[in-house]
Amino acid sequence: MIVTISRVYGAGAQAVSRALAQSLGYRLVDDELPVVAASLLGTSADVVQTMAERPRGFGERVLEQLGGGVPEAAQLPADDPQPGELRRAIEDAVREEATSGDAVIVGRMASVILADRPGVLRAFIHAPLAWRIAHVVESLHVGEAEARDEIGRIDEARRTYAREGYRVTWGDPRNYDLVLDSSRFGVAGSAAVIAAAVHAAGG
Repeated sequence: MIVTISRVYGAGAQAVSRALAQSLGYRLVDDELPVVAASLLGTSADVVQTMAERPRGFGERVLEQLGGGVPEAAQLPADDPQPGELRRAIEDAVREEATSGDAVIVGRMASVILADRPGVLRAFIHAPLAWRIAHVVESLHVGEAEARDEIGRIDEARRTYAREGYRVTWGDPRNYDLVLDSSRFGVAGSAAVIAAAVHAAGG
C-alpha cells in the first residue's frame, strides 16, 4: 500500500512519517523525490527543491499560461526547468516510487497524483497555529515572528501550488482519507492512528 502524507508546515509531519514508515516496515520517500525528479530533468536536486517551494509571481503565472518563459530571470537561471516541466518530473518521480510497492510518500502533491491508483491511503496532518509556531521555534531555534512568517510563506506556497497546478483546495478534508491533528496525538500517536487506518484498509 502507498500512504501519502500531506501537511501544514510545522505540524511535525516528517517525524510522524518516519515513525509511520518504521512501524509499518515501509519505505520512506521524502528527500528522494527531488533527486529522482532532478535526474529526469538533468538538473540538480537543489534546483528542484528551490523551484518546488518558491511561490511564483503573477507575471510568471500569466506567461506560463500563454506558453511563454519565466520573467523572473534574476531568480531562475535560463537553463533551469520551467514550472510545467518541473511538475511533470515530480509527478513521474512520484509514480515511479509508487510502482516499487509499500511506501510512505511525503508531500509533492502525491495524494492528487496517485488519486486514481488503487491501494493508496491519503492522510493530511495539521495542528493549531500557536502549536506549530512553538514547534518551529524549538526545532529551528528561531524567534516567534520568524517562525510565523515561515509558516505563512510555506503554507501559502503549497496552497497556491495545489490550486494552480492541480485545481484542488489544499487541506480540504474531502481530498483525503484521514485528517488528524498532530498536536493532540503527538508523533508516536499520530503514526499509530495512520498505521491503524492502513491496516483497516488492507495494508
